[in-house]
Amino acid sequence: MIKKRTPGYLIGMNAVHLGNNYLWISFESYILPVELMYYKNSSLFLGIIAFLGTLIGILTALFIGNISDRFGMLWGKRSPYIMIGVILSSMILIINMLIAVNFILILAGFVLIEISSNVAVGAYQPLFVDLVEKNQRGSASGINGIFILIGSAMGYGITGLLISYRMYYYSIIIIVLVLIASGIITSITIKNDDVYVKTNFNIKSSIIDMFSLKNGLKEYKYLVAGTFFVLSGVSGLSFFELYFFKYALHAMNPSYYVSIAGIFVLIVSALASAILGYLSDKMNRIYILMVSSTLGSIAMFLIPEFQVFSFFLLFGSLIGASYGIFISVSKALASDMSPHDEGGKFMAYYNIATGGASSASPLIYGVILNYVSYSMFSYVFFAAGMMLFTGFIFIMMLKRKIINDKWN
Repeated sequence: MIKKRTPGYLIGMNAVHLGNNYLWISFESYILPVELMYYKNSSLFLGIIAFLGTLIGILTALFIGNISDRFGMLWGKRSPYIMIGVILSSMILIINMLIAVNFILILAGFVLIEISSNVAVGAYQPLFVDLVEKNQRGSASGINGIFILIGSAMGYGITGLLISYRMYYYSIIIIVLVLIASGIITSITIKNDDVYVKTNFNIKSSIIDMFSLKNGLKEYKYLVAGTFFVLSGVSGLSFFELYFFKYALHAMNPSYYVSIAGIFVLIVSALASAILGYLSDKMNRIYILMVSSTLGSIAMFLIPEFQVFSFFLLFGSLIGASYGIFISVSKALASDMSPHDEGGKFMAYYNIATGGASSASPLIYGVILNYVSYSMFSYVFFAAGMMLFTGFIFIMMLKRKIINDKWN
């Protein structure tokens, strides 16, 4: 029986999300684009690197989620994997800072960071299933969403500021310190509850079981597909924001505008995530997901009609609210639908949606921008709006499949 958790416990449990998202948004929005900016066809290279790296990261998270269901080590079931991922990410980030001098090394650095960070992801995604009762998962997911967005805001604010002043090495060091601290806080918080039962471990059977789709996935696949398309519509845009402000809006200091817009939008997103995450414990989560995806789709279609920074903030805030709501509420619903003894594997399937979105959408947007001029970002926003609308269709299909509100 899972006991009710205190707010402090839920905050500590989610701390690692802050560090990981600080790393990711910094790398996606600043470090990687800056490393590639002066290459010919930089947008296409950026899309290819993002696609390959995040695809490998997805498979890593799926493998670690399944392994941690069966095989704990050292002091716990999930927390040792979290700390291994955090420490490896920090080491690779420092090495990447020193050797990212050509395309192959840039690609290798990004892939290795994706692998190491997704070791932690595969272990911390199931914590909602393992340690949080159903009636608190919306609140926990709201806190989770806030930490994801605070981490992202730190990337836009701290990393963006340091990069704009060419203080590249300092930005990396701060990311490493925050990443390690957040991992330690989560591991300490869950240590007494993160217990495991020793089982016979067979790596071959664990790999085969990764792709064993049992009855619970019949409805789960609609949530995974809907989440993939909604997040694809939003997440990949962060890779190209710098180029949007530089080439479409002709900003003199695009890093500054990326930071201002990013922080403003993320504040709205964090508030929406917390409020609707909490309310989803008392409401039907599926209806909330349908409304949020519709809101985001409409805003995405409207952005190209008003290529002025103030309107970008307005519609960007609506998209941010949609994204924050969807992230927190979809994770709560995914936790509700996951079998307790296979939380690692089922939440890893959910991570296919979140990670897959981060993998596919940058490649799609990179290909689009490679064949049109940077001034024609309207094609990107149209593609993003269609992805959000497709996600809405899948969530509506999920609603029809769950006739008796089995998980709501």
